[in-house]
Amino acid sequence: MRVIKDNTARFESFSKSLQYYTKGNSSGDFQLINIETHRSRNNLFEKYNYIVQSLYTFQKKFAGLKNIDDIHFLFSHHVKMIISSKEVDLFLFDDSRTILKSVSSKSSALQNNLVNKAFKNGILDWIFETQKPTLIPDLSSITGEGSKLYQTIFPVYYQKNPVGVVSLLGPAYKISEDSLENQAIYILLSAVIPQIISIQQKNKINKLYDDLQTYESKLNNDFKLYAVGEFAEGIIHDMLNSLQVILSNVDYIESLNTGVDTEIFEKIRERVERLSGLSQKLFKFNEINQNGGKQNLPCDLNNLVKEFYGVVTATLKSLELECELDLEDNIPPVLGNSKEIKQILTNIFSMIKKKSNRGSGIVIQTKYINEVIVLSVFVTDYWEDFGESSDYISNLTIKIVGELMKKCDGKIEYDSMPLKGTSIHLLFPLKRKLTK
Repeated sequence: MRVIKDNTARFESFSKSLQYYTKGNSSGDFQLINIETHRSRNNLFEKYNYIVQSLYTFQKKFAGLKNIDDIHFLFSHHVKMIISSKEVDLFLFDDSRTILKSVSSKSSALQNNLVNKAFKNGILDWIFETQKPTLIPDLSSITGEGSKLYQTIFPVYYQKNPVGVVSLLGPAYKISEDSLENQAIYILLSAVIPQIISIQQKNKINKLYDDLQTYESKLNNDFKLYAVGEFAEGIIHDMLNSLQVILSNVDYIESLNTGVDTEIFEKIRERVERLSGLSQKLFKFNEINQNGGKQNLPCDLNNLVKEFYGVVTATLKSLELECELDLEDNIPPVLGNSKEIKQILTNIFSMIKKKSNRGSGIVIQTKYINEVIVLSVFVTDYWEDFGESSDYISNLTIKIVGELMKKCDGKIEYDSMPLKGTSIHLLFPLKRKLTK
């Protein structure tokens, strides 16, 4: 019998086994190393040199930047130079700390969804605790060959507090806390974060100053309107009295048998009655109850809408705007101040007058949904930049209406789409917060 044995022993290649002497420390002593160790040291030196050059270039370009988008673009570009990535975005918490927003206006929807999904799932809380960069595979993209998409998240701190994250899409390898790449990222962040936060705070201060001037102007206008309203109340009384006198004189002249066509008298009566009806509606809509003006009482929203509709119908017709009511029957009353609700409707109507085109359609709708009464105003027109700071009219109106809705523990929602038109929703909750 013959036994055949295979020699399974393996040896390193000849080049790997070569050794030579080199300086091992600052004292000049020699030590024996192999070729592979030498190559590894050379590669590390090249990486270190490359990162230092990248940081130096970043520092030179960063010094003159004052725009957040420009700063973010430079930051993401140099991060991609250090770590090969498809997308790099910096996200910071909003004021409520409930949403992470990209500081760049060009961030992809995929990045936004992945970051906020990780935040809602509690992954970011764990990353902030560990204070380490973390590799996260996208579970929705996993196939039999593994995940097709990887996300690396770096926690971002400012004055020792977590303020956001840097999200990288692409690298499928873990970046250690002690790596040169990690240290380089945080060197970049140490320059970028204070500058971006400073710019954001300046923008907020400028916005607050603009709002202050806007509200100051609005307050002055409101005072003038209030004075006009005080005079208007007396004028309406005089107008109603004058109309009554005219109507009495018409009856008297007709009784004298002057030979005037009776159709003329009927037209005069019809016109007087119409003016009297409008004046009564305006007077009722603008009535002032000084004793109980600030009390929150049950209000029938449908009746308030009908009163408002009766007042503005003539104006709508003159502007060639068609308006329809779609009011749900038997909705519960809203706890609030009827005068403030009328102010809300008046502000919205003033905005519609200024922004809608002739021939447009308007629908005012009420609905009772899940313990909330929704008052909606639909306009067939598309309003570009609706609610944005660039649109002064709608921006100011939305702020005023929003503040008035807060008094009812409610809120306003709105949007405007090119093919769908404009919609404004006023949400009045039936369950109110307890007030002291």
